[in-house]
Amino acid sequence: MDKSSSVKTVDRLVKILDSFSRGRPTWSLAELSAHLGLPKSTLHRFLVSLEYHGVLRRDSGDLRWRLGYRLYLWGSLAAESTDLHQIARPIMRDLVAAAQETAVLTVYHERQVTCVEKVETSLPVRLTLDRGTHHPPHAGASSKVLMAYLPEEEIQAIICDQGLPKLCANTITKPDELIAELAKIRRQGYAQSLEETDLGAWGIATPIYDRHGEVVAAIGVAGPSSRFTADVAQRDVKLCCEAARRISALLSTGLEPSDGV
Repeated sequence: MDKSSSVKTVDRLVKILDSFSRGRPTWSLAELSAHLGLPKSTLHRFLVSLEYHGVLRRDSGDLRWRLGYRLYLWGSLAAESTDLHQIARPIMRDLVAAAQETAVLTVYHERQVTCVEKVETSLPVRLTLDRGTHHPPHAGASSKVLMAYLPEEEIQAIICDQGLPKLCANTITKPDELIAELAKIRRQGYAQSLEETDLGAWGIATPIYDRHGEVVAAIGVAGPSSRFTADVAQRDVKLCCEAARRISALLSTGLEPSDGV
């Protein structure tokens, strides 16, 4: 294949992926063929190849094409490899000053949740979480809030392939209970945990969105359960939501943090 043919192929693949949006999340083969002006046979070969690599998926019920799980993985990697943590760090310092607990920034990648940035509280008794630490997505506030916004097939794959191992006293280990918890997180817009990953630890976390409205990271606070009360949880939910809003706004505009954001 010569260079011009390779470029043409890449251009077609990008046009296929660009056809999907929040307003048009699914296409039939005939619809997409007409939209792109490509013969069905040619388009079908592209779609099957993209499906094989997890970039697209075809629903077994209505046979319509949708974006696949691999794009979510790439999105998390992009967030991790860009200046997300530089954008977030000043806002995380504000969050720590207000909540007086350690703030963490996490992303989802390859069925694990990774801490990519942290700002610790100055209090002598605090929760310590190192950058680069991995956790399974079913336990802990930051992990659950990221898992809640994954595609349904990715959620089911995690449950079936990895299981739900018990990590601490309150880890959710039953699939039905986890599915209900993830639905609750989507409804309320935040996740909460108490002794799901570590004894004597609690956490609150909220999702961070990119300019396309997709969840690319989570920000949260965590601390010892001795300082946890219902009032503290209510306060920290508001603080984390505001921090997530500020970071999401900066990701959308590409601006540096300031007092007005």
